[in-house]
Amino acid sequence: MTHRKTPPYPAPYPKIFDGAIQHPDLLLWDSWIMHLNGIDHLYCLALARRDHDGAPIKPEQRNDYQFHFRHFESADRGTTWTDQGVALKPGNISDGNDAGNVWSGGVLPLEGGQVLFGFTGISDASPDHPFIQSINFAIGTPDGPVHFANKAASHPVRDRDAIRKMGYYLPSTQEIGHSDGEENGPITAWRDPYFYREDNGDIYAFWSAKLGPRRPAVAWGKITIEGTDVRLELLPPISLPDEDDYTQAEVPKICKNLASNTYFMMISACSRLDEEQPDEEVFKQLRLYKSKSLSGPWEPYKVGSNILNNMDNLFGASFLDMTTKENSFQIIAPYTERATPSLELTFAAVKTVKI
Repeated sequence: MTHRKTPPYPAPYPKIFDGAIQHPDLLLWDSWIMHLNGIDHLYCLALARRDHDGAPIKPEQRNDYQFHFRHFESADRGTTWTDQGVALKPGNISDGNDAGNVWSGGVLPLEGGQVLFGFTGISDASPDHPFIQSINFAIGTPDGPVHFANKAASHPVRDRDAIRKMGYYLPSTQEIGHSDGEENGPITAWRDPYFYREDNGDIYAFWSAKLGPRRPAVAWGKITIEGTDVRLELLPPISLPDEDDYTQAEVPKICKNLASNTYFMMISACSRLDEEQPDEEVFKQLRLYKSKSLSGPWEPYKVGSNILNNMDNLFGASFLDMTTKENSFQIIAPYTERATPSLELTFAAVKTVKI
């Protein structure tokens, strides 16, 4: 039985959102996106603003509840958005690794109108271990997954030895997912799988990981699909050049500039040192890197800087397109709790980043 409360799942909001998505019924955060048949499909984490009794659910109470994936569509490249409702709820994997909750993921169009979904499963192991994360895949339609694997593609408890052998950090089994964090660092990082397809058709997943208790990294692996069977081959970790500046590299995204044959990686950097640190001491930033290879080495996107300017209080961003030929690209991102009350956990309008 889950230790998190099951909230209401509001019906799709009937009105069109113009630019920004300030949803009256939902708290929204993180994002991942795909473009399919002229439509941009935006997905994000969502939670009702009020519980079943009508009492407000405060942002700091989020982890007391189960989240869901919300689906929005735009036919005008993000100028307006419509709410398509729930795309995914917890509790779909037979081994129970998503029984507690679902966290952020990715989405990628496949042949024949099918869609590959990635998501973070949060198990329901115990109240002391509320953050045991796993990497999961499913296949469905833009409205949500249909065919789920019967177990996680990668699980830090089950696969701990293989993950560590590949060069990633994980603490003892007893500490994985613990509410107190890991060896004086923040909570486990094995989450947020995002997909990128190479020109030759190869598909890769990228997600948040660690090289030490307070040392961030990006994990990645190659995806193989046979029918509805999705497999993952784990690859060595990707380190980032300024890893001493923050402790977690969350919701990574990849975009390629076709004109310069350069990859760009955007991460949401969090500086939390441990789970006892006051929130006002923690910064969250969007950071951008570039490389000629997916495996790296990665460097700041411009000389002397990797922090995206004019993106205050934005986190969990996505590229609107996975490829571009221009010297700029567009991103969409939600506001954090540091924004003004009217904006926190809502989406800003699409923004342009020059590279």
